[in-house]
Amino acid sequence: MALEDAHWAQQPQTEEQGSATAMRIYTDWQAQMAAAQADPTGNTRAAPDPLSFIASVAADEPVTGKERGPARAFWSWRSQPEGASREVGHRFLAQACGESRGLQVLEDTPAGRKLDSYWLGERVVREALARDFQLDLTEVEATAGQVWKTVSGRYAEAAQGPVVAFAADIGADSVLGADELPRLLAHGKVGKENIKFPIDMPRHEQLPSDIDQLLGDETMRSQWRMEDIDPGRSSPKDLAQKLGSMDVPEQLKGSHEAALWRLGLADSYEELNARAAASQRVPANEFLPGVDVRPVARPAAPRGPTAGHGTLSPAAVLTLPSTPAPAQQPTGVER
Repeated sequence: MALEDAHWAQQPQTEEQGSATAMRIYTDWQAQMAAAQADPTGNTRAAPDPLSFIASVAADEPVTGKERGPARAFWSWRSQPEGASREVGHRFLAQACGESRGLQVLEDTPAGRKLDSYWLGERVVREALARDFQLDLTEVEATAGQVWKTVSGRYAEAAQGPVVAFAADIGADSVLGADELPRLLAHGKVGKENIKFPIDMPRHEQLPSDIDQLLGDETMRSQWRMEDIDPGRSSPKDLAQKLGSMDVPEQLKGSHEAALWRLGLADSYEELNARAAASQRVPANEFLPGVDVRPVARPAAPRGPTAGHGTLSPAAVLTLPSTPAPAQQPTGVER
């Protein structure tokens, strides 16, 4: 919570603050040009304009912090962790664990920290860049939209093994859902078995509990998006098609095939749940004529100690090699 408060306290909101941020970008660009001119080897490159400079930060600056360990954290959205009085951005949960456990976090790497300080997501900054340095606003907008995609892709490709994703549900249009997870799934050193979720997945009431638990398995969570189970955007048959395309571990094959069959029979989530409820009934017998007998269902095994909106305390479940806690790092932009 303290990290989040400190971050938003630096947010440029006025035209004057936007101009100050734009001037900082310009000053960094000038410093790059001076370094290139002073390099006798000619190996230091200088961008020809401020927008090219911003793009070069995303493309060339280091995406690994030397003071952190090999494990990388990723994040998306927010939730209310155990012990917190309000929701907190998962970015700040990742950074808190990054400081205490030595996790790499993009916003704490040289490239991420610099881009974070530029606040390109704020319109007052983009307008100041265009106004103060005679840049085309359309080009500024395009650059601002591309830099985090570029740097997050590089950050994901630099993974060397297991990664930690601070997310509950994952949106298809989020940086994590659209760019980072697809790269991690295809990564030869990561893959679905090495993507860990310290935050528990919330219960999705539109799904029968066993199908929800199947989707909540760690090897499955990285492969689907919240839009895939949104009753306003999909049907059970749509979910069956998505589920059928997933890479399923051997121990889940039986549950997977059963879920595909049931999803394929239902035209709506209401029908899916009605069928699930009906399957729990036992036909009446000769001792209780005219009465349906329902067996007592054994409650599903919990995924962990939940709190708030189906979340876990990351510190309680995240087990990584011990790494000396680094010095406090400056915070910086929600992307």
